[in-house]
Amino acid sequence: MKNEVLVATEKGVYTYNPEKDNFEPATFYRNLLGDQSIRYLREDTEGNIWFIHEKTLGVIDLSNAKPATIYIPELSTKLLSGFEFIYPVDKNNIFLGAEKGFFHINYANYKKNVPALKAQVRAVRVIHQTDSLLFGGYFVEGTDGQRQASVPSISHGWKTIRFEFTASLFGYQNNLEYSFRLKGFDDNWSEFSRKTDKEYTNLPSGKYVFEVKARNNFGNESPVGIYTINILPPWYLNLWAKIFYTALFISGLYFLYRWLKKKFRLQRAKYEEEQKRLLYIHELEINKNESELVALRNEKLEAEINFKNSELASSAMHLVKKGELLTKVKSELSQVMKGMENPQAVSELKKMIRTLSDDDNMDKEWESFTRHFDKVHSDFIIGLKDKHPTVTG
Repeated sequence: MKNEVLVATEKGVYTYNPEKDNFEPATFYRNLLGDQSIRYLREDTEGNIWFIHEKTLGVIDLSNAKPATIYIPELSTKLLSGFEFIYPVDKNNIFLGAEKGFFHINYANYKKNVPALKAQVRAVRVIHQTDSLLFGGYFVEGTDGQRQASVPSISHGWKTIRFEFTASLFGYQNNLEYSFRLKGFDDNWSEFSRKTDKEYTNLPSGKYVFEVKARNNFGNESPVGIYTINILPPWYLNLWAKIFYTALFISGLYFLYRWLKKKFRLQRAKYEEEQKRLLYIHELEINKNESELVALRNEKLEAEINFKNSELASSAMHLVKKGELLTKVKSELSQVMKGMENPQAVSELKKMIRTLSDDDNMDKEWESFTRHFDKVHSDFIIGLKDKHPTVTG
């Protein structure tokens, strides 16, 4: 077949490789048929490849630029297993062995007589504890689709929504497959299958568009049929609930602000109190240091006063001794002068006595003593003279 040695097996079509001297999977047929079991292969006069899979008849149509796999479901289950036979005379006469004789296929007319496809939603039901028909397959008279005003709003309490769909081709249902999707929930198309209904459970609130399309055995797809629904949010997610949540949130922010402000104020008062306490401790330490300095200064002054007192006492004793000594010297000189007869010697002694009697130096020394005493005892002599003016130095 097409200059190849082909074998139909339970795992697809194999071709003979003379270089390796073995059979290997045929890439061309595997891309079109996969690894499904093939019971029979036959090429017609147009170059198309007819095959039988289980009890299903199909053809690889090569009349177009791109090969297409076309199944003929009208003859499914009518073929005789183990006695498969296809005899292509020309494109108008294909003979097929079956359980009850032969079938004649005019393949050229079969491809021409493909009706136009139109997929549509024929029913929408909402299900909870009971069923409720939401849409019966007909739109408002004079319209070919759903109007925006007729989009139903479904309560969130309905848990399940079922869409039923079909294509209005009488007698061709076995040739059709369907694919669908629910935009807003799943944007990917489903695999084509013969299933004609789809249920969705516990959909969240929002707007959804159900889309469905049909495909015939020639691979032709129909326009998309659509139906739009709107699922309302639960009561705790409706507009009034959102307004309440917003107000509650704003109130929470306000009370949080008040609480944080109060907390900040308390922290600031606590901080200021702590600062006052630290300042008080610091002042106490400063006062303590100053007291210690004053005490040290007083000790130093007391030591200096004691030293001055000792000096004053020594000076006072010296002055007293000096005065006593001068008095004694003057007395003795007076006695000596009384026993002398020499006038010149007497005159000299009198002169000496006057010199000793001269108290200027004595007065100066007492003045010096008084000045030092006043410095040590805070003007004691001056205050004493002020209170007792009659006291002399």
